[in-house]
Amino acid sequence: MDLDKSMIPKTKNKIVAKVLDTATRDAERSIRGEAISQDTGFFGEIGELAVYALIQSAGGEAESLAQAKAVDELLQRVYRDEVSEISEAKMVACLTLGFYGLVFAKYDDEDFRYLYRYAMRAIRKYSVVEEWLKKALVFESLFHHVDPEGIFSRVLFWLKYLGAPIFNPKVLVDTCHDFDFDVEKYTERPEFRLVDTIRRHSDYVEEAIGDRSYIETRKATKDWLPDALSSELLSIYRNKMNKEAQKRVRQDLSPKDAFKQVNDLFKKSGFQSNSESVLPVRLQDLESPPDPPAVDPVVFEMIPQKLRMGLLPAVAYSTKTKRIEVIFLGGPRIGHSGILIKTDTGGILMDFGLSVANQRIPEWAPELEMIDSVLVSHSHLDHVGGLPVLFDKYNGKWCSVGVTGAIAKALLQDAIKVGTPHPPRKKNKWDLISRFNQTNVDKVTKNHVKLELGKSSEVGPGILVTPIDASHIPGSVSYLVDIEGVKILYTGDFNIDKSVLFPGANLPTDPDMVIFDGTYWGRVDFDRQKVSETITNVVQNSGPVIIPSFAVGRSQEILVTLDNLGITKQRNVMVAGLAEHITKLVGVTGNWQGMKKNKVTLDKEDILVAGGGMMGGGLARQHFKEHRKNPEASIILCGYLAPRTPGWNLLHGHEPHDCQVEYARLSAHSSASNLEKYIKSCKGKKVIIHTPYPEAPKELIMPEFHERIILKT
Repeated sequence: MDLDKSMIPKTKNKIVAKVLDTATRDAERSIRGEAISQDTGFFGEIGELAVYALIQSAGGEAESLAQAKAVDELLQRVYRDEVSEISEAKMVACLTLGFYGLVFAKYDDEDFRYLYRYAMRAIRKYSVVEEWLKKALVFESLFHHVDPEGIFSRVLFWLKYLGAPIFNPKVLVDTCHDFDFDVEKYTERPEFRLVDTIRRHSDYVEEAIGDRSYIETRKATKDWLPDALSSELLSIYRNKMNKEAQKRVRQDLSPKDAFKQVNDLFKKSGFQSNSESVLPVRLQDLESPPDPPAVDPVVFEMIPQKLRMGLLPAVAYSTKTKRIEVIFLGGPRIGHSGILIKTDTGGILMDFGLSVANQRIPEWAPELEMIDSVLVSHSHLDHVGGLPVLFDKYNGKWCSVGVTGAIAKALLQDAIKVGTPHPPRKKNKWDLISRFNQTNVDKVTKNHVKLELGKSSEVGPGILVTPIDASHIPGSVSYLVDIEGVKILYTGDFNIDKSVLFPGANLPTDPDMVIFDGTYWGRVDFDRQKVSETITNVVQNSGPVIIPSFAVGRSQEILVTLDNLGITKQRNVMVAGLAEHITKLVGVTGNWQGMKKNKVTLDKEDILVAGGGMMGGGLARQHFKEHRKNPEASIILCGYLAPRTPGWNLLHGHEPHDCQVEYARLSAHSSASNLEKYIKSCKGKKVIIHTPYPEAPKELIMPEFHERIILKT
C-alpha cells in the first residue's frame, strides 16, 4: 500500500507543515515495516497517533503501532458510547486521534463534534479539554488561512459548531505563538481590547464602554462577547436612552409625535443594532410616557385574554409600522430555530429552539429583548427547547395551540431530568445556556397562552396571527402573520403528505413572504407503503421487536400503523416511557398497552415502542442491549438518525450485534416532490430554512445567521 499524497492537506505554516511531513515520512516507514520516530508531542513532532491516523485514512493497517491501535480501539468504543469511565489522559488521546482523523479526512465534522461533546460529558476537568481544543482549532485553521482575521474567524466558527464556550480572543495569542504565528498586534485592536476589558472586569462594564454609541459597542463586541454580557450592555444603553427620551417626551404629545421624537433620538445617538434601522421605540417603557389613547374595542377583543394586561400598553402606544425586518437568529440549518419579526415599536419571536447536537440556542440580538410575544409552532426541542433560557429575562407570554403547550411542558421537564443542557457551559454564568434550569422551566409553564386553529389574534401592536394546521406532529401549526396588510407565512415544520395521523397541511400560496421548512428539499421521497411492508415482514419473522421512536409524533404514527396492519391483535404491542405519556396526552388510542413496571425483559411475542428514536438512552436502548446477541430479535429504526448517535452507529455497522436491524424510513416533514410543488405555487418571496441543502436553490432565499430581510408596508 502507498500513501495517497493528495489526501494530505496543504499549509503555508512551517510548524504545521513539519508535522505533516513527519507524519508522511513515518507513515511510509511503518508501511515498509521500519521503525518510526519516538517523538510523541501533539504539536511539534507528529507522534504515533498522527501516523496511525494517516495510515488508517489511507485504508491500511500498522500492526507495529500497538499503542496507537489500542487508542483507536478505545476511540471506536467512544463513538459507540460503550465506555462507562475514561481517564483524562485516554480521553485526550482519543481526541487527538479523532482530530488527526478529521485532518486526514477519515472522520468528518459531525464525527469530531460528537467526540468533543462526548469528552465534555465523560470527564470533569473541562480545562484539560479546553486547553487541548485551542491548539487543535488553531492547527486546523492554519490549513485555510494565513492571516489573523481568517484564523480568528475560523476558530469562532468551530466553537459555535462544536457548542464550546467562546474563548476570550486574547487567550489565543500564546497558542498562535506555538505555531510561530504572531497575532499580538491583531488582538491589540480597539475591539479586542474592549472585549478583553469587559470579560475580565465585568463589574465595570459601564466604565469600559465610555462614550461609545451602542452601535459602535455592538459592532466591536458581537462576535467574541458572551451573550449574557451582551445583554448586560444593552440594559445599560436602554436605561440611558430611556432617560434621554423622557426629557424630550412631553405629556401632551400624541403617541405618533412622541414616537418621532424618540426615534430621531435613537438614530442620532446610534441606538441601533445595524446601520439601516434603529431599535424599536417602546414608549411604554418610559418612566412617564404621554397619556395613551383608548384601545379600539375591536382590537381589544382580538387580544387573547391572558395577553391583554401585558400587551395593552404596547398596543396603546403603537404607531403604524412602516418597516418590517425579518431577522434569522436560528434555523438556517437543522438545529435551533428562531425567527424574529421586528416592527417599529416591538415585534414577535417565532420559535426558540435548542440544538441537541451542540446545545446551541438562536443567536442573541438586541431586538430579542424588545419583543411583544412569542409564537411556538410545535413542541420539538429544536423549536421550543430554548424557552427556559429566554424566560430568564423575558416576562411576556408565549403562544401556541393547546396541545403544543401541554406537550412542550412535558418535554422541557423531561429535558431537565436527562441533563439537557450539559456542562461546562451550563456551569458558566456568562453563557446563556446556564439559564436552562427548573426555575425557568416553571416560568415557561406559567406563561403559556392558548390560541385556536383558524382564529386570528392580535399578539403585538398591529400584528395579527392565524394558526393553521401543519400536520407535522400533534399540535403543530403554521402561522399566517398579517402586519399592516403585509402577510408572512411561517410554516414551521409541516407536512403536505397524508399520513395515518393527518390529512396533510393545506397552506395559503398568496402571502408576501413564505418562510418554509426545507428538511427534505431535493432529497428522495419516502414511501409509507414500503414502511408498512417492512414492518409486516419483520413482525412475521422475528421476535421480540424493538421500535425506538421519537416520543412526539413518530411513536403515535408507529402505533396507529401497527393497529391498522392488525399487528396489535396478533402480538403484545407495548408503548413505554415518555412515548406512552405523550400518546395518552394527545388522545391517540388503539389495541396496545402500556409497559408494566415489573416487566424487565422482553419475550418473543413482545413489540416495544419506546422513546429515544436515535437510541441514545431509555428503554429502547436498554432492551437492545438485552437482545443484541439474539438473532431472533429485531430492531426497527424509523426516523432521522443524527451522525454518531447509537442508532446511526447500529444502522451503519459500527455497533456489534447479532439481532436483525431494519430501517423503516418515515418522516413528519413534507416529501421533496410535494414540497417543491407547493413552493412553486407560492407567489411572494420564498425563504428556505431548516434544511441540510448545501446552497440556495434557484429562486429561493437561504438566509445566514443574523441576516435581515426588509419588507415595507
